[in-house]
Amino acid sequence: MPDDDYDDDRDDETRRPARRRRGPRNNTDVPCPECGARSVRPGPWPWYLGTIGAMVCRAVICEECGHEYDERKPHAHLPTRKRNLAIVINLLGFVGIVSVFVLLGVWIYFTMGRR
Repeated sequence: MPDDDYDDDRDDETRRPARRRRGPRNNTDVPCPECGARSVRPGPWPWYLGTIGAMVCRAVICEECGHEYDERKPHAHLPTRKRNLAIVINLLGFVGIVSVFVLLGVWIYFTMGRR
């Protein structure tokens, strides 16, 4: 009798209505600069740009033609924007680290020099 149960389960699966495929989703107000479609998905984001980079630049991929672009500046060259953003973020981090060491040195100089 286990074979009969298997056949019943299989019949239930074939009786289910087929899922309808959805059409393209219009999930953005900014059309793709290549094809004009408004259906996008999130694009790849490099780890080194972090959260600050994600706030400044929103990389998306058009679901119609596959073009990668920045949703905030669609006509800008995305790799150049990512490169410039990485340079700025790393320079700001470097300036912050150097300033901490300089201020630490100044603090040590003044506290150790007054005996």
